[in-house]
Amino acid sequence: MNVRRPDSDRLRLFAIRAVRSAVFWVELVAIGWLVVTGLRGRRGRSVAVAAGLVAIEGAVWVGNDRICPLTPLAERYGAEDGSVSDIWLPHVVARTIPQWSIPLVALATFMHAYRWWRDGGPAR
Repeated sequence: MNVRRPDSDRLRLFAIRAVRSAVFWVELVAIGWLVVTGLRGRRGRSVAVAAGLVAIEGAVWVGNDRICPLTPLAERYGAEDGSVSDIWLPHVVARTIPQWSIPLVALATFMHAYRWWRDGGPAR
């Protein structure tokens, strides 16, 4: 039975999805930046910011038992299965975010660590 949710709940769910979408795009850009800068051997403040953003997101996700912390809010306000991975992305992309983002983060981490080791440690 499909229960009509109050407009306020639908608006809250829309806001939750909008926030999650914004976080997703910021994280995607940060991961992409880490891969690009790893390939180019670039270091600097922008790399540190991107790494920090990705590390915080990863820590929050792992610390929350690999569940987006917005999931309980989405459930409260009417999401079908509590998932907010339906953030206006194609289904196959939304449902496989960890499967492709984690390897990209690992690749970027490896490239930066290798360059750091090859170049003799921290920039002077």
